Amino acid sequence: MAVTRPLFVCVVLALVLGIQAKNCPAPFTSVGNKCYYVSLTKENWHAADRTCRKFGGDLAVFENDQDKTLTTEYLKSLGLPFTDSWRHSVWLGINCLGNRRNFRLSKTGDIATYMPWVPYEPDNSSPEEDCVAFANYNRAFGYIDIECDKLFPVLCESQAADDYLWLKKENSKIIIIA
Repeated sequence: MAVTRPLFVCVVLALVLGIQAKNCPAPFTSVGNKCYYVSLTKENWHAADRTCRKFGGDLAVFENDQDKTLTTEYLKSLGLPFTDSWRHSVWLGINCLGNRRNFRLSKTGDIATYMPWVPYEPDNSSPEEDCVAFANYNRAFGYIDIECDKLFPVLCESQAADDYLWLKKENSKIIIIA
């Protein structure tokens, strides 16, 4: 009887609140609470931005350390080399185009608040380092500032569609309604 009461409470909460599931639109894949699409075709930053928009998304941006870690593992699972070199980067949705060294989100124009730079970055080693990529560089995974004309794979993100599953009791059985 002790197990029945907590189960009953969970079922009632699920009936009242619904169970929410995230569905990613094609060709995106669910990673944590985000939807990602990776194009291994190497493009410059501007072409990468267009590629993401073509699929209904935007160049990806990490929101916190957990997001960065989950995404790093996902990218490695796809076979991206991520050796200790800027040459193995992926494009992100941050740049300082037209606003010298004020890194902004390309999607909204807002100042980027989570900026996990690798050591010694941003270095602005050339005046054209206006775009941001994600790399394993200087022995750390994080952001680098780099010229927008470099060719890298593309990391896009999209909003997940919210679907609600409802539990319903019918003839002493719990059924799920999508």
